Amino acid sequence: MLFTKPTPMKLFKANLFFIILLSLCANPFVSSAQEKGDYEWLRQRLETTRDYTLEVIDAMPDKDYDFKPTDDIRTYKAQAYHIIYSIDYFNRVFKGGSQPVWSPGDENSKSKKELIQWAKEQFEAINTTILSATHNDQLTVGIISYLDHNSHHRGQMVIYLREKGITPPMYR
Repeated sequence: MLFTKPTPMKLFKANLFFIILLSLCANPFVSSAQEKGDYEWLRQRLETTRDYTLEVIDAMPDKDYDFKPTDDIRTYKAQAYHIIYSIDYFNRVFKGGSQPVWSPGDENSKSKKELIQWAKEQFEAINTTILSATHNDQLTVGIISYLDHNSHHRGQMVIYLREKGITPPMYR
């Protein structure tokens, strides 16, 4: 076989390497001021990402939050947790300072209600950071990576919903 599927550990290591590299570059490029920054043009996209992701997190009934289509992948709950934790992580990277530690903990530890509240808090925090930042090409790459990572896992959650016969929220 010409191509073998990468193991989850290889994917994790590759993603962790990218995040560490990004964090080393991001510190000098983010303004600490809580005012309009150079990324105001992204406001609508950030708000749409927040709103749609929250709808997807909410779409699965509580009783099915532990669902996973196969044994070797995350539960729906863990997918939501992973998205939210990564928002927090990207926000810490964008703010700069010391190297953030990737330490998500138990991805199945929060209830649906707790995940939704946590997601609202993390979206508010990262959107504030981005919208008050001073433009820099490397930060822009990081923002694109954050949005891409979110949509990747959100897309997986949409498949889980379809597997359960649930019509996912309309993408916008």
